[in-house]
Amino acid sequence: MFMSAEHIAIMRWRLDASVSVALACRDLDRPYALSFVLTDGPDDGDDVRWQMIFDPHRGVCIDVGDPPHADVTFVGEWPEVLDALHARRRGEDVILPLRPDGDLDVLERIAPARSTAQRIGAVETTLPEPRPTRIKENR
Repeated sequence: MFMSAEHIAIMRWRLDASVSVALACRDLDRPYALSFVLTDGPDDGDDVRWQMIFDPHRGVCIDVGDPPHADVTFVGEWPEVLDALHARRRGEDVILPLRPDGDLDVLERIAPARSTAQRIGAVETTLPEPRPTRIKENR
């Protein structure tokens, strides 16, 4: 299931085993951390959180939870992100609805390593069905 502990463990193994990922990170001047937060998650609305650390000595590590310090945090809503992922699977060209916050220059610095990590770490996974849109009542 998308971003489950099992899904992240498989991605972590693929990234740890990759020489290409290690080489893509070796010229970084320090470790960089990205945090991802999807609100209104599938488990009673709890946030879904994961992190990616780009390290010149260790390569890329992905894990659940938040890093001690994030250079950039991407925030989105679980239902909207799932809708976008389903659209991508249908072949539509959509951008994930994630809002970045933090030092956005970091994204340029880590771009080659991030691109390599996304290519190597990508795992086809089951996407949960989107939930019906909730109607908010005014009371």
